[in-house]
Amino acid sequence: MKNLSFDLKNYREGGHCEKRAAARGMARKDGKYLMVTGDDGAFRFPGGGVEAGESLAGTMCREVKEESGYTIRRASTKEYAVVRERRKGLIADILEMESTYFLCEIEGGAGEQSLDEGEAADGLRPVWMGLEEALAVNRQLLESADGKWSPRIMREILVMEQLLEDGGLL
Repeated sequence: MKNLSFDLKNYREGGHCEKRAAARGMARKDGKYLMVTGDDGAFRFPGGGVEAGESLAGTMCREVKEESGYTIRRASTKEYAVVRERRKGLIADILEMESTYFLCEIEGGAGEQSLDEGEAADGLRPVWMGLEEALAVNRQLLESADGKWSPRIMREILVMEQLLEDGGLL
């Protein structure tokens, strides 16, 4: 499994630290990857936070279904990379986020999304996108970002670059 990380060093040293875990799915079909995008224009692999009692793979399957409407073939899941990020938190002084990315396969067609209020307000929608195109858009957005979504974009860029370096893998 690949280990990737970044530290924005934009927090107060020694402050209160919050730790979060997330899981994200990477599925490919006909040379394109299942991603989600919203009003900010960035592309990311669907996924989100681990809930109490959930496994990482279970979180990934649930989140992909909620955000994209697609169902993951559970037996196809394979851990690919972990991204560890350290930055200023919204609630705590420091946020340490660990996102596990899974290679996976889709079964069946798209179903209904089940978005939370914030995702719906952001216009979150699934897209099948070429990796190079998504990476180019995210790099451009990062250069012009006001900082609000920068860590999320940085995380996705790291994973997309690694996936390209590994030849797409799927």
